[in-house]
Parts: sequence; C-alpha cells; structure tokens
Amino acid sequence: MNGKILYIYPERSAFIEKDLTFLSRSYTVVTPCHDWKSKGMTPLNFLKQLIFLYRNLRGTRAIFVMFGGYWSLLPAIAGKITRTPVYIIPGGTDCVSFPSLSYGSLRKPVMRTFIRWSFQLCTELLPVDQSLILADYTYLANPDYPKQGIKYFFPRLKTPWRVIHNGFDPDFFRVDPGLSKENSFIAVAPVNNMMRVRVKGVDLVIDLARRFGNCSFTIVGVSGAVAEQLSPLPPNLAVYPFHPREEFIGLLAESRFVLQLSVSEGFPNALCEAMLCHCVPVGSAVGAIPEIIGDSGFIAVSADRDYLYGRVEEILSTSPEKLQQMALRARERIAGKYHISRREKAFLDLISEK
Repeated sequence: MNGKILYIYPERSAFIEKDLTFLSRSYTVVTPCHDWKSKGMTPLNFLKQLIFLYRNLRGTRAIFVMFGGYWSLLPAIAGKITRTPVYIIPGGTDCVSFPSLSYGSLRKPVMRTFIRWSFQLCTELLPVDQSLILADYTYLANPDYPKQGIKYFFPRLKTPWRVIHNGFDPDFFRVDPGLSKENSFIAVAPVNNMMRVRVKGVDLVIDLARRFGNCSFTIVGVSGAVAEQLSPLPPNLAVYPFHPREEFIGLLAESRFVLQLSVSEGFPNALCEAMLCHCVPVGSAVGAIPEIIGDSGFIAVSADRDYLYGRVEEILSTSPEKLQQMALRARERIAGKYHISRREKAFLDLISEK
C-alpha cells in the first residue's frame, strides 16, 4: 500500500463503491459511516466528522469528498490547516439552482454558503463533467436562470479544477444485442418523491407512454409510495423500484431505447450503463447528456410535449439497420471514452502529483 486516503460522502452509492474499489487497490481507504440525509442529524454529524478527521488525518495522503455540501466544509478546513490535499467532486445538484422545481443545493442560502466556502478552501475541484463549471440552459421554456454551473453562481471562485468523468466496466454490462424488443423504452431514475418525478423527466415518460400505445415503457427506480401517487398509469408502462444488478441488466437488455429526459443532470450513470447494454439513447440537452450520447442516439432540445411527441415519432421511423448501428456505437462510445480504467488512472495520477 502507498499510504492512506480519506473518502467522504453524504451517503453510500454504487458509483462511490467503484471509486473505493479501485482506490483500495493502491491505498488504504478510510471512510466515515455518517449519513447526512436526515437534517436533524446534521449537528451531530458535524461532531462525528470532527472526531473522524482528528483520528484519521495523521499520515493521510489526500482527502476526497463526493459533492459539495455540509459534509465538505470541515474536511476542506482540516486540509488547509494540515496542508493535506482536499479534492471535492462536484456531481450535479451541488452546481445548480432550480427554485421553481425545489431542486438544486445552490437554491438554499445556508447550503449554498457551505458549498462556496468548501469550494474556496479545497485544493482542487474534480467535476464529473465540464457542464458543471458553466453551461447555457435552454431545455425548459422559462428557466430560473439562463446558465447553470459553479462559475455562474460563484463567478469569483479561483480554485483550480479538472474534469474527471465517471467510469464504467464494459465487461460487467455485457448482453446479447439480439434480446432487445421492438419499440421498447426504459428510463432509470432514483425517484422517492414527486419533486424528482419532474426533475428526472418521469412525468414526460408517462406522457409518452399514453401517447404511444403501440410501444412498451419501463421505469426503474420509482418508490412504491410515488408509484401509488402516479396511478393510474397507462397499461403499456411498467414501474419498478430498483432491482438487483443482474435483474436490472436483464431489463436493459430487453430495451431498444433508453430515455434520459431529466431537467438537470451531472453525469448520469444509468444512461451509460444502458448504452453498454446496446440501448439507443434518447436524452435531454442538459449536463453531460449530449456529450455522452454523441452520434449514437438522439437529443431532445426541449421539454415541450408536442416537440417530444414529434421527436419520438421521428425516432420510431428510423430504420432497423440504422438503429442497430447506433446501438453498437452506443456501447463502443461508453467503453472507449468512459472506461473505469480512465477514471482510476486520473485519480492515481492526481494523488501521485502531490
């Protein structure tokens, strides 16, 4: 082992597990067990985090923090005091503000202040996509702001940054391309409240299912409580909570298209995983989605219903031969541009610089 690093996050997730896996091959990785989802636990979590940092900072090569938030400030301060490099990984919600949708950490004055201080004090920012730094926003007809991103909301921020994209294992997401069913669409989104129904574009998927009765639609990631609130749903739409990984891959394998119609995104993991499973991507023009899709799928430049209906009609009229080519390109694009080994190398190179 080459030493110790700390990896801090608000809650554990699959994409964090991937980082921990490859970092653990070269370093002793120490993580806290603090869950920042409950607002009532925030004061206690600050105390727990202070104790965690006091006990573990000695001998630490670097500190990584996933997302800016309440949990990122103390590590940034501690790193400044001890001259330990602190790298914050902006991922999406910590870079945007959509007050009309009650979404985005930067719409909350106190959280916004914690994020700004954290970003100012850390050594470097490692956003998962360039769009999180600064991007025009035109997807919604009447957006809250004409631009989104860290530099839009914090124009005086001087902290250096470099983009390190999320990474994926093509060998894990490997399916028979012949399993996909004609005119079948899948959308994957963690949705546990009605706000996320709108933000993740689930409302648009439901509208498309009602409009295109000759197609089948599947949404994965919707909680039981939200599914009840959305009922009655059209008969050609199946809604599931998150499945075990093997069953999830099976659903992706059966789908011809993957829909990612989010109002806001950083770097959507599920979209890339579906593309590795030969799903032809259909995504909104937000965040990293256009760059991820490239020439392997279709971009929706507006959330207007009539526009989307016309776009889907155009997609459904695409020849089977062209769709097959796009499906192959989709997998090749993710496997080539966003292989997990690229993210691993970028992290290890970063640590070795200091």
